[in-house]
Amino acid sequence: MRLELCDHTDPKIAQEIVEIVKKYYPDTAWPLTLEKLLQSKVKYYFAFDGDKKIGMSGIDFKTPTLAETVKTVVFKEFRGQGLGEKLSQAIEDECRSQGVKKVMSTIYTFNHVMVAIKLKQGYRIEGLHPDHEKEGFHEYSLGKKL
Repeated sequence: MRLELCDHTDPKIAQEIVEIVKKYYPDTAWPLTLEKLLQSKVKYYFAFDGDKKIGMSGIDFKTPTLAETVKTVVFKEFRGQGLGEKLSQAIEDECRSQGVKKVMSTIYTFNHVMVAIKLKQGYRIEGLHPDHEKEGFHEYSLGKKL
C-alpha cells in the first residue's frame, strides 16, 4: 500500500476529492465542497495498491502530536480484498512518521468492517456519539496511542 499526498490546491485534484467524498459519504450533514476543501488544513492522500488507485484517506492534525484520520475509503470495486486494513495501517504509519503520538477516528456504528479493523489494530472505543452528524447517524470515537 502506497499513499500519495494530494495537492488539494490543484482544482482538478480538489474536485476529484470532493466527488469521492460525495459518493462515499452521501448522507453527511457537513458535505465537503470545493470551497471548504480549498480552505482545509486536512492532508488528503490517495491510496495505491501497485499502480491502482484504490481509495483515499486524510489526516486532520489537531495538535502536533494528536491527529484524526478522516474520510477513509476503499473504492467499491476493490473491497473484500483486505485493502481496508492495509489502508488503515498505512495512514496510521503516516501519522507516526509525522510525529503523532495518538491517532483517533470517528466511525459510523453501522460500518462494522472498519470498526472491526480498527479494534484488531489496537484502537479502543473511547466514546459513542448518538445522532452525531444528524439523527440516526451514530458514531464511535476510537483512539490509539502510537
